[in-house]
Amino acid sequence: MGKIIAIANQKGGVGKTTTTINLGAALALENKKVLIIDLDPQANATIGLGLQREMIHLTSYDVLTKSICLKDAIYQQTMNHLDLIPANIALENIGEQLYAYNEKEKILSRKLENIQNEYDYILLDCPPSVGVLIDNALFASHSVLIPVECEYFAYDALTQMVRKIQQIQNKKKEYGSSLTIEGVLLTKLDNRNVFGYRIVDKVKELFPDKTFKTIISHSSHLQEAPMHGKSVLEFAYNSRGSKQYRELAQELLQNHQKED
Repeated sequence: MGKIIAIANQKGGVGKTTTTINLGAALALENKKVLIIDLDPQANATIGLGLQREMIHLTSYDVLTKSICLKDAIYQQTMNHLDLIPANIALENIGEQLYAYNEKEKILSRKLENIQNEYDYILLDCPPSVGVLIDNALFASHSVLIPVECEYFAYDALTQMVRKIQQIQNKKKEYGSSLTIEGVLLTKLDNRNVFGYRIVDKVKELFPDKTFKTIISHSSHLQEAPMHGKSVLEFAYNSRGSKQYRELAQELLQNHQKED
């Protein structure tokens, strides 16, 4: 059975989409079959993987609101072993569309049951908000990876994200399932800024056993790669950003081997 991981933090700009794209690519490079599901109305993961809007016929919005087969919304990428379900701006109104649904937080979970065994990893790129989209993502997931930018406001938002996870954990217990914290990923570290390292220490104090050893630094290659519709591994394989996301994939795989 494939592992479903939500990449989530209700604060924007912390590296959720960058992590989803590049961790997915790094896992695919390890011959793991990966599906990325873009759940953000901004559709940055969709654009960052080079899918043009005019090429898109079905999106995650259709998956959540219509009686369609989830497989019909999957688009294969140029990179082997990496697939994508794209997003579009229609997701902004998803709350209104699902208002009358019973157990609306379980829609994605039910849809994923049919394809879960076809992938080693399913990564959910979540919007920077709370609401029905994040509820669906967390309810469908086995674990949550929380990117945290190495600056104070992102650190402060971490506790709010943990409270949200705890709410979903309590709901999932009622159905006999669980949700764990995969780990906290420190991102956008400026090696020249001492304050960034203070945030690193604070996060490690708060989550001593759940903070990834890998830290993602500021990188021009990570910023530029989405402009070319590619992961940083495809755009600049030997760059620091590429190396760090490959290290993150290795750390994740090693953690899962220990669990198994």
